Amino acid sequence: MRRIGVLILLCFALGLWLDSPTRGSEITALKIRNKVFEPESNNLSYELWNESDRTITAWRLSLARSDPHGHAQRSMLDQDFFDLEGSDSRDVTGPLAPGLNTTGRWRLDVGEEGSAPRALSLKVIAVIFEDASWQGEQQAAESILAAREARIEEIGGVLSTLESEGRRIRSRQDWMATLKQHANQLRRRAEDPDQLGAGRREVAAQLSATRQELAQWLDDAGNEIALAPNPMEAVGHLKGELKRRYDVGMR
Repeated sequence: MRRIGVLILLCFALGLWLDSPTRGSEITALKIRNKVFEPESNNLSYELWNESDRTITAWRLSLARSDPHGHAQRSMLDQDFFDLEGSDSRDVTGPLAPGLNTTGRWRLDVGEEGSAPRALSLKVIAVIFEDASWQGEQQAAESILAAREARIEEIGGVLSTLESEGRRIRSRQDWMATLKQHANQLRRRAEDPDQLGAGRREVAAQLSATRQELAQWLDDAGNEIALAPNPMEAVGHLKGELKRRYDVGMR
């Protein structure tokens, strides 16, 4: 089954930055190395290294850039891996254990030809550890954790749906139609601003993205159940997978 997405990118004009960050602790755990910008392709690549003795489960990066025309932009990249297993690889996509690294790559939208960034800065502004403690800007850390909480609640909602629907025996086609119906409901909620709350924009964006991902997950689940020799056994497997992620998030 496809993994629920964990990435969200938000961009703002520097002069219109609405949320004044609250300063917190100095970030010593996560370091950026080998940052390279390729003007021909507008690609920015970098490595992130965990230099602490604790596993890192989430971070926020801030990218500031300006072009020769005086236009300035600031972007945020949030990555949260709270519900994934760690990895022994030296290049991982998941929680970052002590001493490990991961690579990142952005393709920058620079507008007109010849308007490559004149100045470019990339820095870590918040890091979340396995126990939900953090380093960096307090407001950034709190918004990451709030987005995580919203995501956990959505996962729990889908898990509750599977448990409720699984109480009666039904045909494979009935299962597929039922899950696709719930998927469509999630997509409508993901696109309705009134269903996303009035809190921080990055939390609302994560909530919308999570609903879209879970809707696709339900569609895929319906397709798998429709082909399964034993649909009830397939439903049990799907519930187990989703419950593991929910339990990890609750911890």
